[in-house]
Amino acid sequence: MPSNLTGTINARVNAERRKDITIHHSATHLLHAALRTVLGTHVAQKGSLVNDEQLRFDFSHFAKVSHEEMAKIETMVNQKIRENVPVVIKEMPKEEALKLGAMALFGEKYGDTVRVVVMDPTYSVELCGGTHVGHTGELGLFKLRAESAVAAGVRRIEAVCGAAAENFINDELRQLAAVKEQFKNPADINKAIENNLAETAELKKRLEHLENRLLVGIRNELLKKDEIINGVTFIGDQVEVANADALKKICFDLKNNLNDYLVILTANIGGKPFVAISIADTVVAAKQLDAGKIIKEIVAPLIKGGGGGQKNLATAGGQEAGNLKVVIEKVKALL
Repeated sequence: MPSNLTGTINARVNAERRKDITIHHSATHLLHAALRTVLGTHVAQKGSLVNDEQLRFDFSHFAKVSHEEMAKIETMVNQKIRENVPVVIKEMPKEEALKLGAMALFGEKYGDTVRVVVMDPTYSVELCGGTHVGHTGELGLFKLRAESAVAAGVRRIEAVCGAAAENFINDELRQLAAVKEQFKNPADINKAIENNLAETAELKKRLEHLENRLLVGIRNELLKKDEIINGVTFIGDQVEVANADALKKICFDLKNNLNDYLVILTANIGGKPFVAISIADTVVAAKQLDAGKIIKEIVAPLIKGGGGGQKNLATAGGQEAGNLKVVIEKVKALL
């Protein structure tokens, strides 16, 4: 910019946004102190992000913070908010501040005179140059949102304050109300969910039992369709099954009822083609056949998909279900 340019610049601060940033910043101080009280004095700040929507606080700790510990931390911060503690900010020599027990960020460079933020001398005293509330009551409400791992020995807490905390709680309550409505608004939603999970588990067991019986029936029908081709028992057919795993189950079951064999099973499941090939180890050796290669070189192109596996068992899935009969004939021709 040319040095001869002159003019007047008006700087304006978005007061509402700055207020929301301020309460989240002050909350990090209360949170830091609560973490050290509940988890131990080994806790040290490793990074933070503060904006008008939330706060994010990274700290040193050796384990996941439990639900019980999270509850204690949140309660402690909210207690300090309700106490409406005055936030005292003053400048003093660095050595004097450190004698008062002020916490400094590791790696930060401080001058001889530092700015100290005190939120109850027995609770939180930190070196800080940021904006803060006048009293902790201005935070309104503190709510923890999430806890996670960032790196080895470093955890992260996300939280909200003020209107953002109220909005978060209201969103959670709306979700809870929706869940209750799905369960016909029971008096005890936890019990209702437990009962539903138990019923679902029982139904899954019954369904699995019925599916197994169905697969046995399919196996028996397939055994009636076997052909002997050049000394190898060949079975190839399209079957009606609910999922791709069922094809593998039938292949394993047929293995116990056959000797020298090559089996190829196909299925159209929801308009998508699935294929499973099973080959006896004796046939793999004698005929130099490889189920994995057959899947990749012959089957996959025909069904516009992919797959793979071992020499004696391989599977594939794709997009083109109209070529399943062709797939069976192509594999049969290998014998």
